[in-house]
Amino acid sequence: MSEIRERVFVACPLAHAHRYLAQVLPTDTSAEQSLVLRVPIPEGRGSAELEQEVTVQCAPLTDPSHESEVWRISWTPRQPAIYPFFDGRISIKAGEDYSSCRLVLEGNYEPPLGLPGRAFDAALGRRIAGITARELLRSIAKRMEESCRADEAHKQGEPRR
Repeated sequence: MSEIRERVFVACPLAHAHRYLAQVLPTDTSAEQSLVLRVPIPEGRGSAELEQEVTVQCAPLTDPSHESEVWRISWTPRQPAIYPFFDGRISIKAGEDYSSCRLVLEGNYEPPLGLPGRAFDAALGRRIAGITARELLRSIAKRMEESCRADEAHKQGEPRR
């Protein structure tokens, strides 16, 4: 079992971040939510990019009426032989000031393919997993920031896009 912990800053006030995260995460567990994870191969290995379609499930870890800031996230790869299952959580933490926050992804995955997969994970896979997690967080952060900017523009009387 391998652990992962990554974080990114989000230009969104902590006080509103939960609402924007709830808009971005696929929380309807009654329907499959597909997501394509794109992973750039680390420098020195060429300019290739790995892609894998995964089924994502997300849910608040506590009662949503309490504005939970921790979400369970897991994904199941469509081709499990080459991409790991993941189980973890996304949390929202305070940023450096009131105008920002941090998204933190932490969890566990089991490298596929048994012993050869664990050897690959030790050599390169762990680094690829970190890049995947950061890219996922960046895409979530970007969508949160877009929603935040749109709401701010709307408050100032600008038409919504």
